[in-house]
Amino acid sequence: MAINLPHKGELNYEIGVNADLKKVSSHLPSPLNKAAGEALPVSVKVNGGLQGFMLNGSAGKQNHFNSEWLLAKQQVTLARAAWQTGGSTTPTLPKDKSLVLNLPALDGEQWLGLLAPAMKQSSGAGKVGNFVFPTSVTLETPQLTLGGQAWHNLQLAVVQQLAGTTVTAKGKEIDGSLSMPDKGVWRADLGYLYYNPQFASGDGSAGGTNPLDSKERISFQDWPSLMLRCKSCWMMGQNLGTVEADLKREGDSLVLSHGLVDTGYGRMSATGLWKQNAQEERSALKGKLLGSKIDRTASFFGVIIPLKDAPYDIDFDLHWHGQPWKPQINTLNGTMKVDLGKGEIDNVGGGRAGQLLRLVSFDALLRKLQFDFRDTFGNGFYFDSIRGTIWAKDGIMHTDNFLVDGLAADIAMSGQIDLVKRQIDMQAVIAPEISATVGVATAFVINPIVGAAVFAASKVLGPLWSKISFIRYDITGSLDHPSIHEVLRKPKEDKSP
Repeated sequence: MAINLPHKGELNYEIGVNADLKKVSSHLPSPLNKAAGEALPVSVKVNGGLQGFMLNGSAGKQNHFNSEWLLAKQQVTLARAAWQTGGSTTPTLPKDKSLVLNLPALDGEQWLGLLAPAMKQSSGAGKVGNFVFPTSVTLETPQLTLGGQAWHNLQLAVVQQLAGTTVTAKGKEIDGSLSMPDKGVWRADLGYLYYNPQFASGDGSAGGTNPLDSKERISFQDWPSLMLRCKSCWMMGQNLGTVEADLKREGDSLVLSHGLVDTGYGRMSATGLWKQNAQEERSALKGKLLGSKIDRTASFFGVIIPLKDAPYDIDFDLHWHGQPWKPQINTLNGTMKVDLGKGEIDNVGGGRAGQLLRLVSFDALLRKLQFDFRDTFGNGFYFDSIRGTIWAKDGIMHTDNFLVDGLAADIAMSGQIDLVKRQIDMQAVIAPEISATVGVATAFVINPIVGAAVFAASKVLGPLWSKISFIRYDITGSLDHPSIHEVLRKPKEDKSP
């Protein structure tokens, strides 16, 4: 230690400290954790005067730091500082009043738990008690674990102001900013986001705790209103494309006033509600699904379906008890209106491909028709439209106007499906539609190749199908293994004199 007290001029001093800290233990999160008995060589140099001082040094072989401190009456200010992991020299101080940290991999959950009380006390002013710290902080780290995910090559910049805080993030999984005013709507603008959390499974495996699995109800009391705009979003490993959401708290409810998912192949717009209090917890979602080709939309999400080419327009208005992502099926209520344009039902069968049609046992019905009338239904089922209205009451889906306008036949379905018991009770009426004039002409409009196939089929129709006016089937039993029984076959009336 050296202190200089000149006859004229200001006091100045130099202090050097070297220690191995073997008797010191630290329970701070990594990289500041340390057990007693372990050596951590620390070298600190201080030089300054009555107005302030410079402090720099090293901790171990990998960590070097540099800082400027200001002294005022009953107040200490950290004006600017830099911490560098790696390298062998003292880092350069930032030009502005800020804190620059270049750190190894961090556990964000632990550090947030430690720093949150201090951040709350500062109220955006960069002050806790008599200590003032920089309101601008930049962090660079190869990995930050937060929210159940490791964020790689991450650069975070946090700027605190009297009216709020702005956070910008850029890394392998994220590029965007979050504006958090103390009063008013928060806004998140993301160029891209890849979020696929891996939470602990409860068996001791690595990963954070999934907050959505908590049995405790989430309080919306302190939730801010949020406006989210994401140009390219991946969620849970799924490419969603453009995502927009406007959320706000209204009493004991979280309200979605604007929601949008646009993959480029399909579009969903929606509004919704999540309400919870001591008496109940319920959710609601209302919106529209729209796209030019339903199979392209499905394949974008990695799902192969037997519906081909058809444009779709689906309106839904559903509500249920429980969380938005955990509906109680026996409380599901609401309506759906389905409108599909020209397309084809192809490769009807088992496996994942038939799941959509299997919901109404339409796949089983077509297999029955393919078996009974293989000349007509052997190579796919072409249709002009599929339309219907479905309403749900306590987990039971009802319809009385599900209509398929096909080239080979028209199919009308009515009845109900119990999603709780997974039982079906439907009736289907099939009426032949194909003819050498109308059916073939329509087929050629859709696709010349399809038209040729339909024309060929019309020439080889068996006498049985050509003489049928309509067939009626009952579809009953379980959704997984429905039973289909023909209950009526009405022949065409002979119009000859």
